[in-house]
Amino acid sequence: MSTDWQQHYLDEHTPWDKGAPAPPLLEWLERHPDEITGNILVPGCGLGHDVRTLARARPDSTVRGLDLSARAVELAGEFPRVGREHYTAGDFFDLPAKDSQRFSWIWEHTCFCAINPDLREAYVTAAARALRPGGFLLGVFYLDPYDDGHRPGEGPPHGTTMTELEERFVASGRFELIDQYSPGRAYEGRAGLERLVWFRKVDHG
Repeated sequence: MSTDWQQHYLDEHTPWDKGAPAPPLLEWLERHPDEITGNILVPGCGLGHDVRTLARARPDSTVRGLDLSARAVELAGEFPRVGREHYTAGDFFDLPAKDSQRFSWIWEHTCFCAINPDLREAYVTAAARALRPGGFLLGVFYLDPYDDGHRPGEGPPHGTTMTELEERFVASGRFELIDQYSPGRAYEGRAGLERLVWFRKVDHG
């Protein structure tokens, strides 16, 4: 698959968009109804289904959806507002200085496994830069995104492993692992193929 995300949205070719929020996010919010608060960033937000879910769940929080595609951001903004959510077009790897250590939470679903795996170290750096000390990264990561129509090396999404995630996030000294498990809920065909992982940014004082 091409990684020209803007063109995909212009062509209305968005097979990753299921028209609904990620089931593991809904499950996690039910388990932790009062946990997420403050400024929340959703990189690779697409049409913003997860953004609106977070804004609805925590109306006292500000939720920013970020996407490389200006068309995706435009479409996300056409949905009725449900809370304090907003959308911006931009690059997670090149956030402006004013966004350094601005966010209390990052919700990750389609960004880490959509980028070229060579950029994963840069992703960890970008997440650490965006989060305040003690902030949280919560995400669903594809362990095995492959099927008969999509094989390793053929483009996003790209799979990962818990070993890799711990090596990149925890062994780097920038994050600590709070929890990780196989979500009980998933999009059709995704059951058992994902991992929900919860990290905290290490506060080095």
